[in-house]
Amino acid sequence: MLSLLLISTVASAGWEELARSNGCVFYKSDSLEGSGVQPVRAECDWPMEPGVLHRLLRKSADHDLYFASISKCEPVPDHPDRVWQLHESPGIAPREVVLQVSEVDVPGGKRFSWDKADDQSMNSGRGVEVPVDSGFWEITDNGSGGSKLVYELRYLPGGNAPVFMVRWFLGTGMQTFVGELRRYAEKHGR
Repeated sequence: MLSLLLISTVASAGWEELARSNGCVFYKSDSLEGSGVQPVRAECDWPMEPGVLHRLLRKSADHDLYFASISKCEPVPDHPDRVWQLHESPGIAPREVVLQVSEVDVPGGKRFSWDKADDQSMNSGRGVEVPVDSGFWEITDNGSGGSKLVYELRYLPGGNAPVFMVRWFLGTGMQTFVGELRRYAEKHGR
């Protein structure tokens, strides 16, 4: 509990707390960016060793195994640092995007980042092209053998996404998404 209080006080200005669950504090930015994106963020303290999460997040073409809203994820031929994703959620048309992914060392751990790639030619046409998709997972040692996780996302679904779906994602949807990684890591990450 103390770690969640510390996480809450560490969060930078400009973030509004939304919820606490599953060892995490969830935030949304208190303002929209020029693109229309309202960034979201989660800061978590989990009991699992950071290497478990590093091994899972490093496999960017396997993210459809961890996250229910990513229904398909494939490497882009001849581009080892790119993946194609199909995003599906009940009630809205599928979304798709080619992402440029990277992994870098940070003090005490790793950062796994992604951004919409300039070349979207691998898109199948089965979904609406996502106009904005960027973010990161940063996993570091929490000082007691567990993981401090920071997740940040900037995402615009494009097309005609109902307002209630966007609100759902900012709340329950993001909590579900981050929780899916924890459950998968606890079950399969050893």
